[in-house]
Amino acid sequence: MKQLQKDFDVIANFYQFELGNKIYQCRNHALIFRKGNSIQNEPDAVIVMANPGSCCPKDISYQPPFLHDHFNHAPYVEVKTDPTQLQLMRLMKIMNWNVISIINLSDLCAGNMGDFVKKLNLLEYHTFKEHSIFSETRTAERNTFLNGSKIKIIKAWGKNSNIRKLACEANELLSKEIYGLPYDSPKWGFRHPFPMIKEKCLEWLEDMYQQLNYSDAQTEIASSKYE
Repeated sequence: MKQLQKDFDVIANFYQFELGNKIYQCRNHALIFRKGNSIQNEPDAVIVMANPGSCCPKDISYQPPFLHDHFNHAPYVEVKTDPTQLQLMRLMKIMNWNVISIINLSDLCAGNMGDFVKKLNLLEYHTFKEHSIFSETRTAERNTFLNGSKIKIIKAWGKNSNIRKLACEANELLSKEIYGLPYDSPKWGFRHPFPMIKEKCLEWLEDMYQQLNYSDAQTEIASSKYE
């Protein structure tokens, strides 16, 4: 963990909004980058997960701006590293990547799935869909993260039944070549990078590495046919 934190930094832009007399803490976007490579033109990969979990600014006194749209206008700040981010750093090391981008089915920060579902249900009651970057009103913003000639998009949002609707909506919009480790059931689910159990964490890294390298090898073979 200490070595990973020496090699990589994490930044993200946080915001908050008020709805129905309740304040919601959110994270719009996060970047993990190898130190010295934050200015790379486009990330090596975009990881799509369910929500930011308990991710928070490194500076506990930081107060994110209140926003109800244009969430990408929030400033980027340093992030307190969490286990999922460390796992993604491990993938970056074995893939020799410099930068990865993280977006979510929902921007809602929540320490556990129960808390997340409560917040999600409240927003559905108020018909507020903008907490998801896959909502129609955030198409332009979403495209800035997903458009790129060499970006690999990796689905990794798990299979909790409460995210089914969000996951299915995202699946319809992610039309580029997609990576991820699908479950046999449900079909819309993809294995999370950090499944808590050490052996399963290692399996995710090994399986993801094999999938990505196999795809790169196939691309090289196809390209060589035209040389």
